Amino acid sequence: PASVPDVDKFAYVERVIRLLELDDIADCLVGDPDSGSGISLAQRKLLSIGVEIVAKPKILFLDEPTSPCGEAASFRIISILRRLAVEEELTIILSLHQPSSLLFDQIDRLLLLVRGGHPVYFGDIGDDAHTLINYFERNGAPKCPPTANPAEYILDVVGASDIDWPQAWRDSPELHSTLVEIDRINQTCRAECTFDLADSARRFARSHTYQFHLVARRMLLMYWRNTDYLMTNLALQLIGGLVLGLAFLQIKSGTGGLLQMTYACFMAACLCVFTANQVIPEFIRQRRVFIRESATNQYGAAAFVCSCVAIELPFLVSTSTIFFVVFYFMTGFSTTSARVAFFWLQYIVLAIHSLTLGQAMSAISKTESVAAMLSPLATTVFALYSSALIPVDMLPGVWRYTLRWLSPYFYWLEAVVSDQLHNIQVRCRPEELFTFDPPANMTCGEYAGEWVKSAIGYIDNLDSASECRYCPYRVGDEYYQSFSWEYTHRWRNLGILLGFIAANIVITALAIKFIKYSRR
Repeated sequence: PASVPDVDKFAYVERVIRLLELDDIADCLVGDPDSGSGISLAQRKLLSIGVEIVAKPKILFLDEPTSPCGEAASFRIISILRRLAVEEELTIILSLHQPSSLLFDQIDRLLLLVRGGHPVYFGDIGDDAHTLINYFERNGAPKCPPTANPAEYILDVVGASDIDWPQAWRDSPELHSTLVEIDRINQTCRAECTFDLADSARRFARSHTYQFHLVARRMLLMYWRNTDYLMTNLALQLIGGLVLGLAFLQIKSGTGGLLQMTYACFMAACLCVFTANQVIPEFIRQRRVFIRESATNQYGAAAFVCSCVAIELPFLVSTSTIFFVVFYFMTGFSTTSARVAFFWLQYIVLAIHSLTLGQAMSAISKTESVAAMLSPLATTVFALYSSALIPVDMLPGVWRYTLRWLSPYFYWLEAVVSDQLHNIQVRCRPEELFTFDPPANMTCGEYAGEWVKSAIGYIDNLDSASECRYCPYRVGDEYYQSFSWEYTHRWRNLGILLGFIAANIVITALAIKFIKYSRR
């Protein structure tokens, strides 16, 4: 709790490290058990035990702490646990799978259950298991051979004998003395034990702010060490920027240039799926750690989710800025400072949306493969209904008023394209002009001048009496308005994108809190 000074906490951690005999690996990385890197299996077991002990529990429950370690490692673990029980005055309750006689001799008391959860014995084992063996022999079991493993002996006796061992235990004086001891302990506790109700009612020992601080600092260190993840993100953004920049290199003016600019922005949005996919394996790896640590209320889902988002942001902003610089200036977009800054801001927000989308897909998925399928599916739907591939007027009515408004790409494209093309004069190239001949004895201006004033576009040769050259757009606004986009919506759209980000974070938090795929 916060009332304990940090100096005392650190000193106790060092004491636990010495008790667990982990001094020589105190500064080592734990590593990944799947790859075989890091500390040994027995050391991982002791580390997990140490994580629980530093919380100073009154009782420590362990489920097969020696499995699947070898004989030597198992004996070391049990010996250390016995020393902890003595020096820290700690009650340790554990289950053992087929313990050897050496391991069994380290145990003080035994609770033996048969099928159905019925107790067969509960009490002291005694030196060389004499107390335990005498109980079974006294109740009709065959003599235990001197060289037999006591654990295997009692299992054979209980499993192969016709004696009703649960009933024998219920009729035994050992049960009576055990119940008397339990009553004595309860009476003593009611008279002498005190409980801090405030501490017991609080789920976490520290505040959510403190939890976020510690979890975020640990995640930052883990990300900094994971150079493969960081360099892969950097390479994807750099290569993606170069590929798109070369594909749309120095977009020329004219109607073709307007279309190229739209599709360049559309492809930039689609490439954000790499951000979503890259975060999936890392998030699921962090989720496994959270599930294990949250089971003991070390920190909550809010601290975990906020840390996952916050720690990604510095790296995401840096790599997305590299993509922006390469892509934006290679394509020849507007160099006006306000438009450069607005495009950068919009792209960073879109990248954050892709990041949180990948985390949300990971949170609701059991495995990486499921999340890796859901994320591209979502981005494909967003792309189809962004109005760039299918004009709004061609969308079926039900989708026009549903999925179109649920596509983040629609709002992003409307914002960046309208900002880039607002009040930009369009000059069609000769091959882009539509030609028509005016009636005899009339110029192009006399024939179509009044019409072109009220229509979009312009006529390039108003004074000509033949081959009138018509350009369908006079300014960029006339082009993007054909997509039902508006320049005045650009800041509104930025707010909507932030709303999508908030929705992704809420979905992630709810999934992390309520969906538990695995607790190991």
